[in-house]
Amino acid sequence: MDTCQKSEADYALAVAIITPSGIFPNDADYRRANGRELVETVLQEAALQLKLTNTSDWVAFAHNREIDPKRSFAENELEGAVEIEWHKREGGGGA
Repeated sequence: MDTCQKSEADYALAVAIITPSGIFPNDADYRRANGRELVETVLQEAALQLKLTNTSDWVAFAHNREIDPKRSFAENELEGAVEIEWHKREGGGGA
């Protein structure tokens, strides 16, 4: 059973991280990732390259839903070309 699960998560993705400070890896390219890779690994790379600080309260969204960075791309049901929006949670505000 582990062999089946391993092969299901063993696929390639193209990932871009979109932040208020820029796009990782850049405007014209995606970073290759594997389905088994944790989302937070790519977010940490983006933070380093974009020189982001204090992202502890940021949230990640893909396909119009919040995803869990502590889980893999496969566990977050992400595949193919994935654009992750990563920023502070937007406040509700209101009147």
